[in-house]
Amino acid sequence: MKQIAGFRIVAAALLLMSALSCVQLSRGGIFAEDRNQIFLSYFSNETFYRDVEFELTEQITQEILSTPGLYLSSKEGAEVFLTGRVVSVRQTVLSEDPQQTVTSRSTSVTAVIEIRDARTGDLIKKKRLSQRGEFVSTDSAVLNAVDLDAARSQAFSYLARDIVRELEKEF
Repeated sequence: MKQIAGFRIVAAALLLMSALSCVQLSRGGIFAEDRNQIFLSYFSNETFYRDVEFELTEQITQEILSTPGLYLSSKEGAEVFLTGRVVSVRQTVLSEDPQQTVTSRSTSVTAVIEIRDARTGDLIKKKRLSQRGEFVSTDSAVLNAVDLDAARSQAFSYLARDIVRELEKEF
C-alpha cells in the first residue's frame, strides 16, 4: 500500500512539473504581423544582360509565396514595399572540353534592395546582396544551353532566398 501511495505522489509531482514547463503556442511567426503584406515591384536592371530583372523578380515572387507568414499584396493593401535593382551579373567559364565546349560555368549576381514602410514611405532598410551559382557538367556529350543556364538560375534562386530573409530580420 505504501508503494502505491508513493507512486501516486511521484506521479502527481511529475504531472505538476510537466504542466509548469509547458510552452503555450500562440499566433505569429518570424514576420511581424504589421509587416507581412509585401508589395513587390519589378526590379530595375543596370547591367547589359537582358531580362535579368524579370528573372530575379519572379524568383522573389516564388520565394515569398512559398514562405509561411508572408503575403504578396497590392500597392494599396501593402504594409511594406520591396524594390530593388540588379547592379551586376558576371558569368565566368570555369572549364572547357578539348573542342572548347563549355563544361562548367559560374554566375554571380548582385542586387541592391530597399524595404520601405508603405504608410509613410520611410526607408526601413537598404542592403546590397550578392549570390553565386555554379554548373558543372557530368556528361559533356549531352551538354546544352539549358544546362549552362543552371548556374544563372541557381544564383537568382539563392539571391531571392537571401532577399526574402532580409524581411525576417529586425528592421
